[in-house]
Amino acid sequence: MPEAAALLALWNGVDPAHAAEYERWHAEEHVPERLTVPGMQWARRYAALWPQPGPRYLTLYGLRDARVLEEDAYQRLLREPTPWSARMRPFLCDISRWVCRLAAPHAGPQGGWLQLHTASAAEPACQHADLLAERLPDAAPLPWLQDSQALVVEGRWLLARGLAQPPACPVPDTLAYAALPVGVP
Repeated sequence: MPEAAALLALWNGVDPAHAAEYERWHAEEHVPERLTVPGMQWARRYAALWPQPGPRYLTLYGLRDARVLEEDAYQRLLREPTPWSARMRPFLCDISRWVCRLAAPHAGPQGGWLQLHTASAAEPACQHADLLAERLPDAAPLPWLQDSQALVVEGRWLLARGLAQPPACPVPDTLAYAALPVGVP
């Protein structure tokens, strides 16, 4: 798996009436389509392990660098969504989008589970994180996003750790996710 120097983190929820279709669309079309963009190195999909603050879903994309999101191949996907993507956009909610610089090149979190923490500190202590990313403040928002769909995830830093087994119980100020498949089943 190629290493990335930047990270796109997307949190979102979905209208419960469309959750099953969302799962198929996101795994079979949306994420695989994003991985066709030159410079998109890898992607990981996650769902919250238990009820927790914030959106149910998290997707992490490893990028060659943050400029990948400004290049025509990616911008075309935003401007010209597939019919399925256009149909799903209105059902998405609680969307937060972070474009980040990775502290060190990374090939993506490993394991079937993920622990994630966001922090506002100058540079957080990260002895337990295997992925450390600093949010870029001037990243462009999604052009199609309506204010009613947005949710602010606070912080400047994203710290994540891939796990081989699920955490036994919630950890304060830490979100826990289970990996979801990418691709056609």
